[in-house]
Amino acid sequence: MSVIPPNGPRLLQITDTHLFADPATEQAGILPEARFQATLRAMAPWAVSADGLLHTGDLVHDGSDEAYQRLRQALISLDLPGLVMPGNHDDRAGLQAAFADGPVSAARTLRIGDWTLIGLDSLQTGEVPGHLDVAELAALDRALADCSTAYCLVALHHPPFPVGTAWLDAIGLDNPGALFQRLAGDYRVRAVVCGHVHMAFDGHANGCRTLATPATAAQFLAGAEGFAIDRGPPAFRWLDLRADGGIDTGVVRVSGA
Repeated sequence: MSVIPPNGPRLLQITDTHLFADPATEQAGILPEARFQATLRAMAPWAVSADGLLHTGDLVHDGSDEAYQRLRQALISLDLPGLVMPGNHDDRAGLQAAFADGPVSAARTLRIGDWTLIGLDSLQTGEVPGHLDVAELAALDRALADCSTAYCLVALHHPPFPVGTAWLDAIGLDNPGALFQRLAGDYRVRAVVCGHVHMAFDGHANGCRTLATPATAAQFLAGAEGFAIDRGPPAFRWLDLRADGGIDTGVVRVSGA
């Protein structure tokens, strides 16, 4: 697929890379490292016309410093400012140490044109479902209060909305009401963007657009009754953040990975 000309500031989203300290480690019958590197190469021409980068969690699978550092250098190579946030497989301390500063970081917010990206930490240590605790919800309140741009995009690992696959819907965000209570009626918040489900999703919940993106690691089979792998390729998402508050977006599947 050729690069589509941008229609406003462009954000590139990558998610669920699930890297290991040893890049030769297999997981779910695939090599996460090889698929990530193929995705990175596919993203490079898109990055030329992009303005920001977003990684929505499960950066690594084993919590290793080696994997975090390798991922950090790879993301920096795209030459874009970016945000990362933890997923349930991440080690919070390790992630925050690796992405404490620099162009791609674990900061709370990132401004792209007249849009603000707000990143949230939904990790519950030792648990698969996500949760936004009191401190994280308060941080969201502050980020919204401090936001000076016309529009916002909220990003976190665990989706606070159903994607239509029962076993995945059971391990999403366990307190979505607390999130949407804060977003309700705020015209600036144009979408919630997530990872975790290893598949593409584009819908609406509580009056807000909801987006999830396929993994660069193994994909999950949409609609399956229980855990099932989709043998499809890795992917990333592009989002063009329009001046009128709309979002043009699509998923790019990486062939030959």
